[in-house]
Amino acid sequence: MDRAEVLPLLGFRRRTPKHVCPASAAVQRVCRERASKRWSALLTQTKSRIGHKCGMRKRLGEAHWASFVRYAEVEHKAQFLRALVPASGELCCEGKLDGTPCPNGARIDMRQVSSIECGAALPGLHMDHTYDVQHICAVWSRALPVTPSAWDDGICGPLVAQLLFGTEDHVLAQCSTRRVWRQQIFLRCGNVRGGVEAQHADEFCHDVAGAHYEHALRVEDLR
Repeated sequence: MDRAEVLPLLGFRRRTPKHVCPASAAVQRVCRERASKRWSALLTQTKSRIGHKCGMRKRLGEAHWASFVRYAEVEHKAQFLRALVPASGELCCEGKLDGTPCPNGARIDMRQVSSIECGAALPGLHMDHTYDVQHICAVWSRALPVTPSAWDDGICGPLVAQLLFGTEDHVLAQCSTRRVWRQQIFLRCGNVRGGVEAQHADEFCHDVAGAHYEHALRVEDLR
């Protein structure tokens, strides 16, 4: 049994809240498709950001990588997809990483737009991590033994998953003062064209030109 599977047995199971989005079915479908594509790019496609670009599939080996993917899908995929179909019916930029409010007032009222309008506006809201994904994976890799016996060998697996996929507070946030158990992915406005060249930190809240290394992790934080 994976270490990460022990917490649910102890009663720490992620609860699925009642969640009703007031947007039309067509708008919700567009938003879920967008979230699903982000999930795939992050984790499940062949050249995913975590597995391929950050090298964690090779670092873990196929069996442990598959175990990690299964854990992430069970514990985080549903809430990750819910992030773009909120019960409020609004998608809003959360402002800059340092807490500065969004200067653009970027917002999509899902109740007032058509599915086509929503689809055109969605690329302007990016799912941004508090800790840079490459940084999380680098610290995760360093924290593992040379030849790990599991994807979470010697580390807190649920914490690694929360840092990578946490669009909501983890259940352990209720009994911990550590901010790493809080929501880790926020919507921030960005250029719809994408790419570092098209992105300017003074114009958008999501700065893709610079990694979030002011939010740094240590190996000890994952243990």
